[in-house]
Amino acid sequence: MRPSGLRLTGGTARGAKLWSVPGRDVRPALARMRVSLFEILRTRIPGAKVADLFAGNGTLGLEALSRGAAHCVFFDVDERAIAALRRNLEKLRMLDRADVVCADAFDAARHIASAVDVVFVDPPYALYDDPAGRARLEASVRAMPGAPLVVAEHRSVQELGEAWADRRRTDQRSYGGTRVSFYE
Repeated sequence: MRPSGLRLTGGTARGAKLWSVPGRDVRPALARMRVSLFEILRTRIPGAKVADLFAGNGTLGLEALSRGAAHCVFFDVDERAIAALRRNLEKLRMLDRADVVCADAFDAARHIASAVDVVFVDPPYALYDDPAGRARLEASVRAMPGAPLVVAEHRSVQELGEAWADRRRTDQRSYGGTRVSFYE
């Protein structure tokens, strides 16, 4: 684990440097994508309950908390990523508004006690290319309590479709090689 050049882009913790996992195993969301994403979500984040699946060092969930989300549940299986995420939550004094679950995101619904408003889905992009993995991910998102909005990050060349996980795509944005699809 090491400090990175990665910083939060808005809210109460704007500019705070985050801890991350060295190497290419964790792919944090780009700053320009996060700025745009949270501008789109600006009216939906304050007071929201959020889930961050495949959280890595927690960039998306931490941005949501910084911008006024009431609570975030983070999921990841990589213990190094979980350690970096916990360190980020401590540094930002957000531990009281977060749950960190070291578990497979496919089983996330079992670990969430109450309805969430927004689910961030940012798996390793290769997961979308695996029909079985993609089906498991869709089933997991379908099982989420509440979750009227799902924000899925994927490669620009990957198409999730107009409908995904029993939701309809309402928006889609591209940021270089990354695409973000919004499903409600």
